[in-house]
Parts: sequence; structure tokens; C-alpha cells
Amino acid sequence: MSTAKAHIKNLVDICVEKGLRHIVISPGSRNAPLIIAFNRNKKINCISIIDERSAAFFALGMAQQLSEPVAVVCTSGTAALNYAPAIAEAYYQKVPLLVFTADRPMEWIDQVDGQTIRQQNIYNNYIKKSFQLPQEPSHADDFWYASRIVSEAIETTKFPEFGPVHINIPLREPLYNTIESKNTHQNTFETLSTQLSLPTESIKELQKEWNKAKKILIITGLLKPNKKVNEALNKISKQNKVVVLTETTSNLFGENFNRSIDRLIISIEDEGAAEFIPDLLITIGGPIVSAKVKTFLRKNQPKIHWHINASNDFVDTFKCLSKIIPVAPEQVLPHFEKANKTTSNYRELWINKDRKLFNVFKKFLNKIPFCDLTAFDIVLDHIPSKSNVQLSNSTPVRYSNLFNTMAKRNLFGYSNRGTSGIDGTISTAAGAAYASKKLTTVISGDLSFFYDSNALMNQHLPSNLRIIIINNGGGNIFRIIDGPSQTQELEKFFETKHQWSAEFIAKAFTIDYYLCTEGKKLKSTLEKIYHPKYNQCCVVEIKTKGDLNSDILLQYFDYLKQN
Repeated sequence: MSTAKAHIKNLVDICVEKGLRHIVISPGSRNAPLIIAFNRNKKINCISIIDERSAAFFALGMAQQLSEPVAVVCTSGTAALNYAPAIAEAYYQKVPLLVFTADRPMEWIDQVDGQTIRQQNIYNNYIKKSFQLPQEPSHADDFWYASRIVSEAIETTKFPEFGPVHINIPLREPLYNTIESKNTHQNTFETLSTQLSLPTESIKELQKEWNKAKKILIITGLLKPNKKVNEALNKISKQNKVVVLTETTSNLFGENFNRSIDRLIISIEDEGAAEFIPDLLITIGGPIVSAKVKTFLRKNQPKIHWHINASNDFVDTFKCLSKIIPVAPEQVLPHFEKANKTTSNYRELWINKDRKLFNVFKKFLNKIPFCDLTAFDIVLDHIPSKSNVQLSNSTPVRYSNLFNTMAKRNLFGYSNRGTSGIDGTISTAAGAAYASKKLTTVISGDLSFFYDSNALMNQHLPSNLRIIIINNGGGNIFRIIDGPSQTQELEKFFETKHQWSAEFIAKAFTIDYYLCTEGKKLKSTLEKIYHPKYNQCCVVEIKTKGDLNSDILLQYFDYLKQN
């Protein structure tokens, strides 16, 4: 038995034909035909998550790990608006999310009918494409049109690049009727994958610029793990004129890579910056976390800047863009693995600076009391190698970039840096852990956790998820960045100081909870939750002093400058 609405049954059959395997469903009435049709098809894994905002981020985490479309479906009205944050993140992070929103009949829009809002093109500014299914198809062409829309929508989530696509589905009552039906073969189409490559003349032109440059700086932003890119950059980094700066979300590991951009940049004084300024700047991947490197290169602009990105995005982060190379990095980088020998100390300049500052960093860590910085050191040192780490925005993703640990331990780093919001961190990590089956640790600030605490209202929380909260009593980032700390509104309106605890939130959802307020307890707790025999989701709350944290971080940067 399946839904009596034939075009909805066909929609599900097309999804199966096109290889869709997972859909995250939030309860409702208007989406009942979709719920019934999807749930009764045994080839699709249906996941039920009540909160639409959390559900969409959970699906985003799944699609992020699977690199394939994952669908979400909700009822009509404001339920659809709750998908918006995750859709925006998917759009800018380029994640294949397929969004189904059930809608009221078109004639009832703006007629003060319940759960009725204007849903057509509701995500217009941050969606690859939007569609609307015919309301009550009756003619054969209506069914052909509906089928074509669904095929096109699924293809569009994948080509020419990943991203979210929306199908709005107006439905009339009755909604719960079912009929006996068989799975039918649907006519679908597919887009053959292609791979762009550079013409020979363009390669020669780029190689000429490469060989001419004596100082080449490669900065990598948000990247999925990519073995070919990693191998190419490792070969390139052996050239004495090449410097490779990575971040925790770059997922690149190499002996000659510089792993802490902020630690390096803060120590380069203005009067001594000239020798660090590259002739040629190359950027790869998505958003870069470090604000310091953005400021440095906007102030000290290189003559040439290449941006390598298959998406052909017009990204001019450093205000000196000269070439966009719209090809996948793994197709371009091998052309520069062998270059003319150039006398240069550029790589050694950065590497020696990095080594010196790393030793300064270790000395500083040994001098300070228990705080966010030492907590991060302990946590990163205990996470099992080659596992996944999800980092919330504001301080956690920034703190992670102060350490070499993730690169040394081959920890794969992910973060919602598409839009860099604090919403959805725990939900995304839960979806990522569910899909990847790999041990996944999410490190979150307190406000990010409380903001997304509905993520725990989920029957599908995987046993391979570890939730670590660094609770410093508010948005500590506002004590660190310029501006807010000098205002009288700091504590109430920026930092939003509080004395909340995650203990009873965890207990409400029967999740193991551990409180740590000092290093020794934190180490023993981490040893317990990462023991191979420990096999359940848990929350570890680390409480630190907010005022102390900001003072120590500022002292740290001053310490680097002085050494």
C-alpha cells in the first residue's frame, strides 16, 4: 500500500531510480502523502526528526560525508522556513541537499488559512534551483512534467557542482488515503560527469608565471579530504620557493606545510613583512578562517593572485585577484610539481618561523592555568587519530587553528564555514556521524550547543558521536575581537553571560554526561569516552572562566610578538 496520490508515488519511484538512499522527515499532516510513500518504499532509509531546523542540518551532515544527495521533507507553513539556515549553509558549502516542502493548495495562499504562507521560491537567494509540482495532475503531460521536474532537481543537486535544490509540492485533501500499488519504472535521465582541463597554451602561460616567481604562497581554505590534491601539494612543497599554509578545515597533511596561520601572521611585524610577501599567491578551496591572514594580504598585496576553483566563483578575498582557474585543483596542481630551480629561502623562512613559534607556544602552554587554550590542547591530544572532528563557529574553529595536533594526528576537520553561523553545529555533527560510521567528535562553544540543543531530541543519535562543550559562560569571542569589549553592552548583549549547564539537557534525553573543571579530570574522562569498549553518544562539558580565557589569549598573541 502507498499514497493514493499517483504523482507523489511516482516522485518516490524516481528518487529510487536516481539512487536516493536517505531522507530526513519531520512530522506533519500536509506532508502525509510524502511520508507514506517514502516510508513504504523499502529502498529508502527514512529518518524521523521532529525539529525542522535540526533535521535539515542533520541531512546536511549526512550529505557532507556521503557526497551524494540526501533529502528532507516537511509540512507546510513556517516549517519550511526552519530549513533556511541549513539550506544557506549547503549552498555556500556546496552540499547536495534535496528539499521537499509540502504546501497548501495554491488557491488558499493569502486567504488566512492555517499553516499557509508563500512557499513558492521561498529560498530564492540561496538555492541552486526551485521547482513546483503540478497541484492535481490529471493529463498524461502533467505526469510527464512532474516526473521531469523531479529528475532535473536530483541532477541539479549534483551538477555541475553540488548544492541544494527545492521542490515545493501543493497538496489537496484527502492526504492519508492509500491504495495498493507496485513500484513502477520511471523514465529518468542522467547527466554524464565531465572534468574540465586546461588547454596546453594556458598551462604553458601559468608555468611561465610560476617559474618566474621567487616567492609562492599557497593558502588552502575549506576542503574535503582529497588524496590527489594532498599528494600534489606535498610534491610542490619541496620547492624552496613554495610555502603552503593550511587550516584544520583544509584536511591536508604534509611535512612542509605550515599549520597555524594565525600563529605565524601575528608575529610578522609590519616593518619586517616585506620578505614574507609573495610574488605569486594561490588560493585553493572554500572560505578561509583566519582573519589575520586576510588583513595581512589585503595590506601587503602580492602582484599576482590565482584562485583555483572548479566552481568558477569570482572570489577576490584579498583584493588582488588576477586569474581565476576554473578547474579542479587536482587537475591543475600536477603541472607545477616540476619547476625550474630557483634560488630562494622563502620556504625555509616560513618553516623556521613556524618551528620557533611552535616552541614558544609550547612554553606558553606550560605557564598558564586551566583555560580554553589548555582544554583544547588536552582534547585534541586525546581524540583518536584518523577520526572526524566537527568544529563549531566562533572560538572553537579558531582555537583549533592555533595547534598542529589535527594535522599531526591526521584528524579530518569539518565546520559550517559556508555561512559561519553558530546554528546547527550539533545536528550537523550527528548527521555526519550517522552517515560516515566513523568516530566523530564535535567541539562546540556553550552558546552553539544551547542554540542547537534540539539536536539531542533525536532517536537516531549515533553511538560514534562524542559531544564536547567548552562552556566559558557566554560568547567569549566578543571579549577577543576588536570593538565589543570596549562597550558597556558587552556582557548582556554581546557576550550574553550566563551560568547555564548542559547536565539536565543531556539527562533529559538519556545521554551520558560528564563535567570537567580541571585538566586531570578532563584527561581521565577523555580516556574513558575514547576507550574502544565505550560505545555510546555522550556529552562532556568543560567549564572554564570567561574573563581568564580572553586575557590568556591576548597574552598569548603578545607573547608571540615578543619572541
